[in-house]
Amino acid sequence: MSRLLGYHFAYCSLTLLLFLSLKLTAQDTYFNQTNGLRSAPYEVGIHWWTALAKSNKQVNIDTFGMTDAGLPLHVITLSKQGVGFRDIQKDQSVKILINNAIHPGEPDGVDASMLFFEDILKKQHFSKLLDSCIFVCIPYYNIGGAHNINSSSRANQLGPEEYGFRGNAQNLDLNRDFIKCDSRNAITFAKLIQLINPEIYIETHVSNGADYQYTMTYLPTQPDKLLPPLGPYLQNSMIPALEKAMLDLQNEMCPYVNIHNGPLEDRIVAFYDSPRYSTGMLALHGIIGIITETHMLKPFKQRVLATHDFFNSLSFFAYENKAMIKTLYQLQQSKLANALDVVPINWRLDSTRFQNLNFKAYEYAYKPSLVTGAPRFYYDTTKPLTKVVKYYKHMNADMLIKKPSHYILQQGYWQVAERLLANGVKMFQCENDTTLIVTSYQIKHFETVASPYEKHYLHFNTRVDEQVLEWKFRKGDYIIPMNTEKNYFIATVLEPTSPDSYFNWNFFDAILQQKEWFSAYVFEEKAFQLLQENHALKKEFENKLKRDTSFAKQPQDQLLWLYRQSKHYEKEHLRLPVFRIN
Repeated sequence: MSRLLGYHFAYCSLTLLLFLSLKLTAQDTYFNQTNGLRSAPYEVGIHWWTALAKSNKQVNIDTFGMTDAGLPLHVITLSKQGVGFRDIQKDQSVKILINNAIHPGEPDGVDASMLFFEDILKKQHFSKLLDSCIFVCIPYYNIGGAHNINSSSRANQLGPEEYGFRGNAQNLDLNRDFIKCDSRNAITFAKLIQLINPEIYIETHVSNGADYQYTMTYLPTQPDKLLPPLGPYLQNSMIPALEKAMLDLQNEMCPYVNIHNGPLEDRIVAFYDSPRYSTGMLALHGIIGIITETHMLKPFKQRVLATHDFFNSLSFFAYENKAMIKTLYQLQQSKLANALDVVPINWRLDSTRFQNLNFKAYEYAYKPSLVTGAPRFYYDTTKPLTKVVKYYKHMNADMLIKKPSHYILQQGYWQVAERLLANGVKMFQCENDTTLIVTSYQIKHFETVASPYEKHYLHFNTRVDEQVLEWKFRKGDYIIPMNTEKNYFIATVLEPTSPDSYFNWNFFDAILQQKEWFSAYVFEEKAFQLLQENHALKKEFENKLKRDTSFAKQPQDQLLWLYRQSKHYEKEHLRLPVFRIN
């Protein structure tokens, strides 16, 4: 291990020495010095950002929280006043948060952010953006992956010459971790969002999948998830304006193409950004998010400049529409807190609505594989074409729950409480033991994936029985009011049938195991007595014997059924430790 650490330290030191040997000033970037062939490694990038902050009063560099790599996140803030991110929450500027290197093998945003911040500081046309906007940048979100430098893990990607790795220091894909927060990175990110309160979030990536003519594609927060009028504003005003601005910059873009293993035929379907992804999670907080996806087979330099153009386009839109964005964001927060009697906890594609899109593609064909001899599919980039495709971009809420007045979470589940608090959920603890009439969920059915997914054996197709009962709560149990702007988030993670609920992410799996049991030879007499004393139960038991032939042939199953109807059966088994006060 010490030898590996020595090699890593030596590599980082040589990289930083190479950077310094170029005699760079704060305004020079590694990207420019290498003629767009290389992306700035972590140590080089942090050195550059530190120098930029020292030489420009409008730039602030700070650290926050912790990551799995044992290092805090660096946070860069660019504002007219030169303040840090902790001091901008109530500022009336539009706050734009840029997050880079969540997948460090896709580093386009790392270098585009440097170029863009330089433009704001050096070019008069860009400097006016600070009259309406504050920019916050996480230069390297996945620090562990950024340290894992290689030149081969992105088999489908054209440049840069070296890059980081997708997995973080835990080998987690951080782009699946936002709702479950298995990483320190995600906990830190959630807390950062509460401190900044950005109106707009940008996350930078490089695509995998189909080939086409565009360098840039984009993946926005699903507009249908945002309440009117913010959602329609994103759909009908902001996105068309961004598309036009990019076209004017000769960098035409289109919606993200989520096709990997075959040709792009006649349809594109909007990507479902569930809350495990950043834009899906931020939608629960009422924040507009946009992910940039540059095309993997375009040269690195071309991709970085396209990402820069996107920063440019979005920032000038925010500059010109500051008042509207601020107003709609505040209205969104108010509606989340006060205007909902029912809350959506899942969404499904609307297959009845689409728009025709003039898509700039390449012709495709098949030829014999040189490896297998079987017909293989390929794109012919010498034959560009424009084809009309159907773009399905709308989603409908297909799971709705009636909003309770409060949830109660039993205090033993501190990992859940920690995640709620990190996401700004207001909670208070019971001051005394107390008994309340509540609605309880008992898990009746669930399925579980066969292979682990990001550290979890994720549950799905969960069904519950609702029971109204009297339950004793202990001093210290958490009471969670449902009258805040976090209502969407709370319901999504606490309602067990939500696909990304904390139940489905295994945080409550201890309730699935029965803790106490019985010996048949001892319980036989108690079961007989139970049937003698409870005539309704006896009738139900006899009917079950008649209806279920398998049950009738299994004495142990019959005793287990009776045991679970008796006072001996533990009330905690299969009971979610989250209760609703209606």
